[in-house]
Amino acid sequence: MRRLSAVLVFVVALTAVTAQMYRTYAKKFFDFTGPAHWIWASHQISRNVPVVFFAACDFDLPPHRVYTRIKMIGDPEYTLYFNGTEVGGRRIGDGRHLDHYDVSKLSRDGKNRILVAVRSANGVGGLLAGVDIAPEAENFVTTGEDWKIFRRWTPDLPLRDRGTPERPMLIGDPPTGRWNYLSLADGIPARPAERVIPPRSAESFVARVPTVRVVSGVAVAVAVPTRATAFDFGPVTGRMRLTLSGTQAVPPLVRVRFANHPSELTAIEGEILPFAFGAGERTLLDPEVRQFRYAIVYGGRATADVVSEN
Repeated sequence: MRRLSAVLVFVVALTAVTAQMYRTYAKKFFDFTGPAHWIWASHQISRNVPVVFFAACDFDLPPHRVYTRIKMIGDPEYTLYFNGTEVGGRRIGDGRHLDHYDVSKLSRDGKNRILVAVRSANGVGGLLAGVDIAPEAENFVTTGEDWKIFRRWTPDLPLRDRGTPERPMLIGDPPTGRWNYLSLADGIPARPAERVIPPRSAESFVARVPTVRVVSGVAVAVAVPTRATAFDFGPVTGRMRLTLSGTQAVPPLVRVRFANHPSELTAIEGEILPFAFGAGERTLLDPEVRQFRYAIVYGGRATADVVSEN
């Protein structure tokens, strides 16, 4: 009986300590994001299909701000625009943290606009953001049900609404899901493009792409012959830009592998990255700067060039 009582006391004490730790860390995270909610476009996640949407928020900023800073994450891939200017973006991967951007020079008294292009190859993800304007005025604006979701891209969408917006789907408050508690890190700002580099040559061939198929209820890895085009830029540093070939009724998912040596062109190893187009998009710019020689585009759905920032 004494042993049972001791166990009960231990369990109660452990529960109390755990609850206190949760409150402590939850408050610490609340200091980062305040009342921000994770949002997403309304979508049946179990369908496992690509989802691309554009989340917008218009808001007024007061004069005499100390600064204007945006902290955010759009998982698995995002591009951030503020008042019509591309600010930054990235593929999240394992680097799950809030990206911190100082947009003070782009901000203005009165009306301002945030637009985030979010892309997911399998329809799963989350968007979380907040705007700070002073040490004592953090999370002046946060993601929530007042944001607007657009499904179609237009060139002026970073500046104004086009079409009828949808309401976002609220998927939880931080910390939640795979994101848990997120730290804060400096975002890598986008720099103005200075030149476009066309490929020196383009070679089409049949590649063998690793694919997982379910055979009699068992997942089997097979190499599927697939049409591919290797765009050769020579050694280059920049952001790859895809342009769709022909007219396609349904926005495609274009798969690309980067390589640096001719021997890698027909190899079945190497990471193949999905690039999801949204409705109304003819071109898509990789949010990340890369160093490579070849961009291998599978499926014949798009051509590639490189946008250089130097």
